[in-house]
Amino acid sequence: MKQILIVMTLFVIAGCTTPNGMPDNGNNLPWQTYGQQMGEKGLIEHSQQQLAKHSDYVTDETYQAYQQGYQAGLKTYCSQNAAWLGSTGQPYRGVCDNIDPFFAQDYLSGAQSRSSGL
Repeated sequence: MKQILIVMTLFVIAGCTTPNGMPDNGNNLPWQTYGQQMGEKGLIEHSQQQLAKHSDYVTDETYQAYQQGYQAGLKTYCSQNAAWLGSTGQPYRGVCDNIDPFFAQDYLSGAQSRSSGL
């Protein structure tokens, strides 16, 4: 039960963070790269409105590039060993649930093995 509470707390915290390192121009490639980096880190995808609060360069086109990059990065993130991720104490924000329905369960198993080994 503790692990579920911890994961839920991480969801709330992750949802409140502001994006950093955002591109400072309206070119699509930097936005795609930025999205890919966010996905590879397992961060929660930001909406167009959330990004626009922090950048004047968010347009429909740059947001679409961000989304494409994010999905590519997310595939990389979700292909890793979820049990290892949990056993090393790294956060999981629920971003792989639609890609791999067992990812969260495997992550929690790894987190439990870590806590029982301490």
